[in-house]
Amino acid sequence: MGFGLLIAGFILLFNPVIVVVDVIPDAIGFFLIVAGLSKMSCFIDKLAQARDGFLKLAFTEVVKFFSIALLAGTTGSMKVLLAFVFGLIEAMMFLPAVSNLFEGLSFAGLWYGGEAIYAKKAVRRTVRVRTKSGGETAVRKEKRTVQIEKLGATKRFIEFFYLFRIVATLIPELTELQMYDYLGTVDARALSLTSFKPLFYIFFVFVTLIFGVFYIVRVVRYFGAVRKDKPFIAAMERKYVNDILPKTTYFIAKNMKIALMLFGFSAGTSFLLPIDDVNILIGAISSGFLIAAAVIVGKYVKSAYIVIIPAALRAGLSILNFILESQYFGEYFAGAVLRVSDADHKYYTLASLKVVECVLAIASTLFFIAVLMKAVKAHLEVCGIQTENAQYSKRSRDLETYNVIGGKLLLTSILAIINTVMMGAYLYLLVTMSMVFVISIAISIVYAAYAIYSAYVINNLLYEKEIEMS
Repeated sequence: MGFGLLIAGFILLFNPVIVVVDVIPDAIGFFLIVAGLSKMSCFIDKLAQARDGFLKLAFTEVVKFFSIALLAGTTGSMKVLLAFVFGLIEAMMFLPAVSNLFEGLSFAGLWYGGEAIYAKKAVRRTVRVRTKSGGETAVRKEKRTVQIEKLGATKRFIEFFYLFRIVATLIPELTELQMYDYLGTVDARALSLTSFKPLFYIFFVFVTLIFGVFYIVRVVRYFGAVRKDKPFIAAMERKYVNDILPKTTYFIAKNMKIALMLFGFSAGTSFLLPIDDVNILIGAISSGFLIAAAVIVGKYVKSAYIVIIPAALRAGLSILNFILESQYFGEYFAGAVLRVSDADHKYYTLASLKVVECVLAIASTLFFIAVLMKAVKAHLEVCGIQTENAQYSKRSRDLETYNVIGGKLLLTSILAIINTVMMGAYLYLLVTMSMVFVISIAISIVYAAYAIYSAYVINNLLYEKEIEMS
């Protein structure tokens, strides 16, 4: 039922993180956890919520992985900001996901007879004992053996370890916030806390690895025992095979929900984010999400696989453009084209390549929207209430839904074109309009917000209802 993937996913979260550099990207671990929960989440609501939470965490970690590009030549305060922002987001998303996971497991153990889920262990603890003698109450401490549920103990240790790892990542970076108030003569013997940062790194990496060993042991012991509970696993398998597998539209809805989420991420990462005039939000990120969405939609509309070609070309070209932009703006500024002939040639070559990248971007996006509309039309026919009578007309209802979705996607297409045209013209306009990035970012935000809203509406009108009906 996926407990092996669950164990592997949690194990891959054990390693320390320095700023945003993760030797084993957490995204891999979270995707494995999501895969492990896929079957059980089909018939246990809390596990479905946990799966959605871990899926969002996985995509967040993908963004975190690509944010490594920000570390090149950045200031210490930027590192503090990155560590704090990602740490805060991770904590806010991880705790509810873990809570839903263990609540779901608790329900599953109660409903399907999971003895291993409610297993207990004996622990020696110091407890306070109150005794009355001669009207006076005396308190003494003594060692006693108490029974503790492994479910709660494992949950608490997982939460503790993950929060400790976040704190251990942030503390070394806080040394960058040290402020000096020099009055009179500057003392050369004054020490900066940043000089101790390597020692902080070594210490917290070492401590995190020690806690990581205990964390792995806890995870393997608990989930491994649940995995070996054969009657429980067999009952869950019967439920999945008999009640879930026959519902083909349920799996269509689940897959398309993920595809729409990926499309939202693609739109949300498809805008200019210039730092020192270099766009750090590489187009490969947006194209990667779009390719993943196209692969899912391709299960129902084969022509969706064509999206992969322009999206992959755009991804490769965006990486090349990022390198060329870094080289150019490391040597010149945009206005140098008006004064330096060598800069003129380099800059407009770069601008031309950016236009080509934008053409590929809009081609892949528009084609994906077209095949998405085609998929929606096909799914409307098989999803929902399959009745036609005087009180309810499925054909009329489907036509109404199709028109609403069509209108949303049409406006999304228009905004995508405007956004991409602006991205292509950005370098040309930057020469004479230094504040053009404000206009570009504003347009991108409008496009991203509406695309995400459209994906949300499509999911609610069609796929979320199908999941609820199942």
